[in-house]
Amino acid sequence: MISKNQLQKFRQVGDDLADKLIAQIYADKENSSKIRQLMSVSMRNDEPIPADLPDYVHEYFRESAKLPNWANLKQMERGAKFFEANAQEVMALLGYYSLPYCYAAANGAKVLWMSERIQKDTLKRLTETGQFVFDVSEVSAFNSEGFAIRSIQKVRLIHAAIRYHVQKTGSWDSEVNGLPVNQEDMAGTNLAFSLITLRGMRKIGKRISAIDSEAFLHLWNVISYMLGVDEQLVPKSGNEAYLLEKAIAERNIRPSEEGKLLTQSLLNGFSADPPVPFPKGYHESFMRFLMGNEVADILEIPDSNWTSKLVTFQKYFNNIFSVFQSNYRESRAKSLALIKKNTVERQEVDKSFTFPNSLGVD
Repeated sequence: MISKNQLQKFRQVGDDLADKLIAQIYADKENSSKIRQLMSVSMRNDEPIPADLPDYVHEYFRESAKLPNWANLKQMERGAKFFEANAQEVMALLGYYSLPYCYAAANGAKVLWMSERIQKDTLKRLTETGQFVFDVSEVSAFNSEGFAIRSIQKVRLIHAAIRYHVQKTGSWDSEVNGLPVNQEDMAGTNLAFSLITLRGMRKIGKRISAIDSEAFLHLWNVISYMLGVDEQLVPKSGNEAYLLEKAIAERNIRPSEEGKLLTQSLLNGFSADPPVPFPKGYHESFMRFLMGNEVADILEIPDSNWTSKLVTFQKYFNNIFSVFQSNYRESRAKSLALIKKNTVERQEVDKSFTFPNSLGVD
């Protein structure tokens, strides 16, 4: 198991492959606009990178497309099928549990706040994150007709661009806070989208087999590796994932003004455009139920009101929606149909990822 001293060292490590490309983009003013254009369109895995882009761009996309030699395609497929069967629950837990978990890590929250990717147009940023999860989690995600590889490559570059941009502000102390979007923070994010999601599903009453749990973790381990996370920070089992999450949480979860503001932005987003007409206070009660009072207090999530009784009573997550929607089964069927429809009609909605506005402009 990795030690705390090793984790501390990883706070000073970024992602050499992506960082090298971002530095080259900033230095190459002539081609930066072409690369921005590439980032603004949705691409299937089998779509080629434009031939007129520099060799260094092609090298990045060629190298970052490689799956790790330990990737198990059958396990990845099982993990994707688990997602498909539980997509509605997983996506809800993304907002109520995984993201607030990330905000509770003080230094990581500072980077998110400085990058302005959440507090401005919160719902659009949440849509981007949700789209990424769909891209990498569908059964066909890593096939030629899928979107996983191209989406991972783009998000990896976004992380590198944020790392570059935040350091150039002059207000970031890497010695104290670690590099922006460093290896420990990226590993914690992987766990938030994998282990924490599984933990949340069990909290809401879902029974998950050991085989499905390991398959889902394996899928996200492959995604994490392809996003540039060092193999030493990729857990080889559920138990290793648990121990790594515990070590990272003990080192990083503490109060921060940025974490509180990000959480409030998230809650405001839920209230502004709720998927169903939940009663006032329900979002806070459900988030507090998942996070636990200690972490919820760190994020200053408002105390639960009477809706906490609904959360307790509705431990089986499917019932949450049935209480507020008589047509729940029809709604769920439509949601799952949209997941399948996503790869066919993808171009009808803007599902691109965005770089910081200053990409390629010093």
